[in-house]
Amino acid sequence: MGINLKMTSDRKRMRKVREKRIEAIKDQIGEHKGKIETEKGRKDTTKAYWQKEIDEKFVKQKEEDEEYLEENK
Repeated sequence: MGINLKMTSDRKRMRKVREKRIEAIKDQIGEHKGKIETEKGRKDTTKAYWQKEIDEKFVKQKEEDEEYLEENK
C-alpha cells in the first residue's frame, strides 16, 4: 500500500513540475521572440540562432511535457 501512495505523490509532483516548466518555456519563447524582433544580430547570436533555440529546445520540451500531462491525467 505504501508503494501506491508513493507513486501517486510522485505523479502529482511530476505533474506540477511539468506544468511549471511549460509556463517557464512559454516565457522563454517570448523572450527569444523579443530578441528576434529587437536585437541586432551579432556573429554568434543572429536572429536565426534565436529562432533555432526556440525550435530545437523549447518547442520540443513543451510538446513532451504536454504529452506527458495528457497521458497522466
